[in-house]
Amino acid sequence: MHFSELHLERCDLKIIESTDNVVLNNLQTLRLHDVDITDEIFDKIISGCPLIENLYLSFCTGLKSIKFHKHHNIKDFSSSMTHQIIIEIENTHALENVHAEMFDNFSSFFSCLNELIINNCNGLKEFRLLSSSIKRLTIKMGPRNRIKAFIDTPNILYFKYSSDGEGVLPSIKFTTTSNEWKSKISLSYKLKPLGKDATSWFLKLNKLLKALSESHITLNLIHDEYKKLYINDSYGGFYKPVVVEHLKLWGCYSSYFVPAILNCFFKIFRPRYIQMENGLAKFNLAEYISKLIPYETGCYFWLQDLEEVSIEVMDMKAKEWRCLKGTILHALCSEKQIRFRLTWKEQ
Repeated sequence: MHFSELHLERCDLKIIESTDNVVLNNLQTLRLHDVDITDEIFDKIISGCPLIENLYLSFCTGLKSIKFHKHHNIKDFSSSMTHQIIIEIENTHALENVHAEMFDNFSSFFSCLNELIINNCNGLKEFRLLSSSIKRLTIKMGPRNRIKAFIDTPNILYFKYSSDGEGVLPSIKFTTTSNEWKSKISLSYKLKPLGKDATSWFLKLNKLLKALSESHITLNLIHDEYKKLYINDSYGGFYKPVVVEHLKLWGCYSSYFVPAILNCFFKIFRPRYIQMENGLAKFNLAEYISKLIPYETGCYFWLQDLEEVSIEVMDMKAKEWRCLKGTILHALCSEKQIRFRLTWKEQ
């Protein structure tokens, strides 16, 4: 057969006998969707496609494990399953892009991979990643899944982690020599499971940010509780507050809650910019900050570290931020995109 692309959908490949030979010498792209297939048949098909470079799997049943070895030439791989599978990638020199959902074990060395996306892998507990070629790494985890990752990517440019867990934070060790790279952390959490004393959770967040401290960090925090909380000052183990480039807060931060949560945040990290996506939350934050800023001097020292606070609005025509002048609270009624700029000592 001389075709270079094959797309199979809603079929049963288990009818292939174990003694049958599958030879597709010219096949470069294989797409399997809603296909019933065993590990043995899958290995037989892949082994019979010496030129295959693109492999896309979605909602395949019966498949329990996928193994890539050095003799495979696959460059682009995507897997989206409804069940947990095991993916083993060992000494593959051609692989460039991976997008995988729902797999358990992952331990690998990549020599050509540019981007890796690990999505919704609830069974994944620990993995090690060593690659000098990876530029972009994305990890998205489900509820209650705390992952432990050892990442050695000296040329990383962008790292993204997100979780829908209730107070679940990853343990990550990062090794890189990149001078300019960005990281984005998105955490959805509820304060109720954390309790009033959320010290241990903020300690884990402090360690996570410390692991990413060489990057330009964007931190998104989403919550749906009004509960006031604090950090126990007698609790040791905190690193020096980490610089966070952008802090974005999602949720209903009441006027009662804002001072408490800022006290916790500023103990473990120092944001340069703060944005709040909820209109009432923006009003409450602005009201609190307006009490900190003496307008006659434009400068307020807080905890001996915060030097200056200002408010900026997005000029939609010029597509740039400009410093807000006039009454802060009145401006919030008319401006849609507002951020708070904080200047700290030693930044």
